[in-house]
Amino acid sequence: MNKLNKILIISGITIATIIASVLLYMYISKSRSITLYSTEVKQGSITEKINLTGQVKSSQGVDLAFEGSGKIVANHVKVGDKIYAGQSLLSIDSSVLQSQLKQAEAQLDVLNINTVQSKTDSAIQTAYSSALGYAQKSVTIAKNSLFVISDIQYSHFMTQADENINFQDVKGIAVNSLLGEPNGSNWTSKSISTLSGGAFGLVQKAIDNPTNENIDTALSATLSALEDVRSAIDAIPINSSLTATERASIVTEKTYISAEIITIQNSIQTISSQKVSNSATLTTTNSQIEAAKASIEAIKTQISKTTIRALFNGKVDKDDAVVGAIVSAGTPVITISNDNLEIQTNIPESEVSNIKIGSNANITLDAFGTNEVFPATVVSVDSVQTLENGISVYKARLKFTNTDERIKSGMTANLTIMPETHSDVLIVPKSAVMQRNGKYFVIIDKGNSEKESREVITGLKDSENVEIISGLNLGEKVFSY
Repeated sequence: MNKLNKILIISGITIATIIASVLLYMYISKSRSITLYSTEVKQGSITEKINLTGQVKSSQGVDLAFEGSGKIVANHVKVGDKIYAGQSLLSIDSSVLQSQLKQAEAQLDVLNINTVQSKTDSAIQTAYSSALGYAQKSVTIAKNSLFVISDIQYSHFMTQADENINFQDVKGIAVNSLLGEPNGSNWTSKSISTLSGGAFGLVQKAIDNPTNENIDTALSATLSALEDVRSAIDAIPINSSLTATERASIVTEKTYISAEIITIQNSIQTISSQKVSNSATLTTTNSQIEAAKASIEAIKTQISKTTIRALFNGKVDKDDAVVGAIVSAGTPVITISNDNLEIQTNIPESEVSNIKIGSNANITLDAFGTNEVFPATVVSVDSVQTLENGISVYKARLKFTNTDERIKSGMTANLTIMPETHSDVLIVPKSAVMQRNGKYFVIIDKGNSEKESREVITGLKDSENVEIISGLNLGEKVFSY
């Protein structure tokens, strides 16, 4: 390429750049009918803000109904009342059951005399021996299941979200029941492997000293521990963060534990049947006493079902119960929710990558106007999209930083989420940055009416400014409006 061609090419590029800058400047000034002014590139802080709307809701709510039908005889609450776990809310007539209970207790008083049971025969002893072997196998399998769910817990569920806390608490009960550690909610599989108390220890005690009493105790503790372990497995929050392998492991471990529960139940039943079959050594009175006790417990259970009690601390949201009215079994008569209020919102697909768990937010509620701000924090963002009116969104929950009794479920919330702040960065007014064909440009004020169009790379944006990652230097001047 000769020198003349090089000069022509360089001149062409220079002219094209100047023309582009002037045209861009003229386009902005003419199309928008605005006055441009020159402003310096400054250094400062910028916080990205994402504005959304949402609604205040209780994190837990439930409709309550009676298991049987009857006449409502007591309504202890009204809508808006605060309630506590175990509190009696509603009752239906239990007078017939109360009469039956008195008759059963009177019969037990007549039958309640000392009975003598002979020594268990060889069949009973064989049943005890087999049951102890099953118990030894069951506690080993249950311990292995705790290893599995502990690993899943530490991979996914160590935050303080409600469902995670529930899982941790139920797991702690299982660790204590099986291995004798009352503070085992967050123990790892390695820590659990060193424990040998609880049902595990009682089984070992029965192996070392296999009396019928020790075996009975070990079987009862083993069954209870197995049920607690199954409850811990059931409490695992099943969400999309779990891998296919983890989901399969959860199903497998639950199958193992369920099978062991049946085995221990059958062992206990076998021992019980063997004792009953040895009826020649038992008096008729003893059987009658057991039957009377069972009848009493059954009646008490039925009486307990004539009262609806609160499942948790909270408040009454709806109360359809009328004293004197007949209510059908399974018909919801009262609705309660807990005191843990949260904000539920939908994040557009275009913003979901910018919002993270732990992001701070300012909340205003329509009920109180825009001048009163309630701080909150993002506690969960769905990993799977949901279609709302044909638009892909991701459901998210935020927790209020402070409790405020004025806040009610159902209030409309306006959210300003602030996922990120950058300090000591270059910033220019938003109106100084123009977008063309997916790129961003500014008009440089070079003085003496000289202007230059320059491409820049932008970062965070707020309501007024834009972060400039590259393309400008501190102190340079750009045109804005």
